[in-house]
Amino acid sequence: MTFEHLDKIIFSSDSSLKDVLEKLNESASYTEGGFGLVVDDNKKCIGVITDGDIRRKLLIGISLDSPIINYINKDFKFVGKNYDSHIALRIFDRKITNIPVLGDNNEIIDLLQYNDFKASSRFSSKIIRARVPVRVSFSGGGTDMSDFINTNPTSILSSTISKYCTCSVLVRADSKITIQSKDLNIFYSANSIDKISYGDDLDLVKAAIKIMQPKFGFDLEILAEFDSGTGLGGSSAIVVSIIGALNYFRNESQLDNYQIADLAYQVERIEMNRKGGWQDQYATCFGGFNWLEFKSDDILVTPLRLSRETTLELEYNLMLFKVGETRKSADIQEEHISDLKNKSELMKPKYLEMIDVSSQMRVALLKSNLKKFGDLLDKVWFIKKDIGSRVTNKEIDEYYKIAKETGALGGKLLGAGNGGYLLIYSSPLYQKKIIGLLEEKGAIFEPFRFCQKGLEVWATMR
Repeated sequence: MTFEHLDKIIFSSDSSLKDVLEKLNESASYTEGGFGLVVDDNKKCIGVITDGDIRRKLLIGISLDSPIINYINKDFKFVGKNYDSHIALRIFDRKITNIPVLGDNNEIIDLLQYNDFKASSRFSSKIIRARVPVRVSFSGGGTDMSDFINTNPTSILSSTISKYCTCSVLVRADSKITIQSKDLNIFYSANSIDKISYGDDLDLVKAAIKIMQPKFGFDLEILAEFDSGTGLGGSSAIVVSIIGALNYFRNESQLDNYQIADLAYQVERIEMNRKGGWQDQYATCFGGFNWLEFKSDDILVTPLRLSRETTLELEYNLMLFKVGETRKSADIQEEHISDLKNKSELMKPKYLEMIDVSSQMRVALLKSNLKKFGDLLDKVWFIKKDIGSRVTNKEIDEYYKIAKETGALGGKLLGAGNGGYLLIYSSPLYQKKIIGLLEEKGAIFEPFRFCQKGLEVWATMR
């Protein structure tokens, strides 16, 4: 709990005993007895004073006009801004009821009072981390737009892979908020949540913070193991990680995964107006192999109970290639949404075909029929190309043609299209040759592993 009357108990070193005593008498009701902090010209705390100290000096004849600097207690007890609760308790145990909290340069940050102190409420000695994986969408992508699911129930088959965004939060003793993106090498700070302003590459992070409305200051650090705009739902993973980390502090009012995914959607699609569907927030938040069902009035996430052997074999047969440049998926999605509105009757048969293929892929996975899964992945790719004019380009089509001619069963571009990651399904017999040929053309092969967990939150010592 922040001490509300801090400015009323701070005195300059040249103040007189009389001025200080009068103000201490006024402030005695909220400092558990008259208590003051004394600072020098640089605002550094150099001592403390109590009304009892002053009265004892007056009893031996010291003038009320004397400067306070000669009578302060310079050997006072204090804690730093990142103090541990047990340090404060040891000081309180010495019958000291007011403990200054000082910054790195001995500036006054806060005042701890025994009657308001609860050791269990101190989080500053811990770092709260939240880790969220990105997703691979096998089928159904593009049918998860609000304009479509408002009138047509749809389903998406997806899984998460071992590329993560990790958010770390360290509570501060003041109301200041700092944001550090380690992968982008960007830093931002604001004196409070109300002072956060938009206008840089951290706007998505800021929006996620603001929607959670934390009542404390903190240092927040983001580390993403992927580039943005590569078709893995990375922006959703970032937002979910921030919401997940701040959700830790809500105690008995913590949000569940459905609520976190909804909030992430609100941040991206409404607050930041980034066009797109619903699958990314749910896929990254829940994690693992999931069947995502979107209806006009409900959303349901059903985990797929695949055998370990099926997961390992699927992982062994799939390859991931980074192709083309990163792109703003929202721009492609905006065209996609426009097509949905203007060509809904023409597009609807393709969407229904996509949903049907998604259902077939789900059954193929559950029955461990991976040959059929690979063939259906190929079918998904051609449906997706028919749906969106900017899904592919000549370079990506050439990559896909080479992979198929070399033995691949199927594949698809992840995300909105026109760049990012190309997923290829092939027997291990042909993989080395496919990798070599695609890398000659400029694709970058990246090994990956499936992960079975979505949002994970934990605390660690600083």
